[in-house]
Amino acid sequence: MKPALSLMLVLLLPAPAPAPAADQAGQVVERLQKFYDGVRDFKAAFSQEYTSRVFGTPRRSQGFLYIKKPGMMRWDYRRPNRKHFIVSGKVLYIYDPELSQVVVDRHFISSELSAAVTFLWGRGRLEKSFRISLSQRADLQRPDAWVLELVPRGPARFRRLWMVVRRKDAMVVQTLLEDPGGNLNKITFSKVSVNVGLRDDAFSFTVPPGVDVIEVPAPPGGG
Repeated sequence: MKPALSLMLVLLLPAPAPAPAADQAGQVVERLQKFYDGVRDFKAAFSQEYTSRVFGTPRRSQGFLYIKKPGMMRWDYRRPNRKHFIVSGKVLYIYDPELSQVVVDRHFISSELSAAVTFLWGRGRLEKSFRISLSQRADLQRPDAWVLELVPRGPARFRRLWMVVRRKDAMVVQTLLEDPGGNLNKITFSKVSVNVGLRDDAFSFTVPPGVDVIEVPAPPGGG
C-alpha cells in the first residue's frame, strides 16, 4: 500500500471511543486500592480547612498524620491548638490538653465513618462501601490528579467524600468530606513518606493523670 493511501486511511478511520466515565473511575479505584494495599505505614504533614455552611469562614489547622497496618492511626494537631486523635486497634482516643480531657471510643472500627479510612489499613474494598464516580468539582481539579466522588452505599455520618488521587502513583493527596449539614472538611497532605518503619509504640496512649475521661457509649445493639 502506498504511504499516501495508508496515511489517508488512518485519517479517515474513526478514533477509538474514550472509555466510559464509569470504567475510568473503576480503573482509578483499582490503582488507588493497589497502591494502599502495598503500603505498610506512612507519615505526612497535613493542613485542614473546615468550612461551616452557616458561618462560611474557614477554620484552619495543621499537624502530622501517622498510619500503620493493621489498624493504627495518629493525628497530631499542632496549630492553632494541640490535640491528638489516636487509633490503636479498636479504640479511638481524642486527647485535648487544653481542656484536660480524653474522649475514649472503644467501638471506633465498627462506626460508619471508619469505612472511609480502613482501606488505608488493607481492610475491605472501597467499591463495596461506596458508589464511586469521577468528579468535575472545580475547586478540586488539578492537571496531575483525578478526582473521585464517593457516596456511601449505606447509612453514614457524611453525605459524600471526594478524593484527589495523584496520577503518577495513585496516592491520595487531598480529601474533601461533606457532612449531613453541608459543612465541608478539606484535608491536604504534603511531605508524604511511605513504608518508613513506624514503631507500634508511636500509637500507644496512656491517659495522663488528672484529666477527665469521657467514654463513648456502645452503638445500639452492640454493632
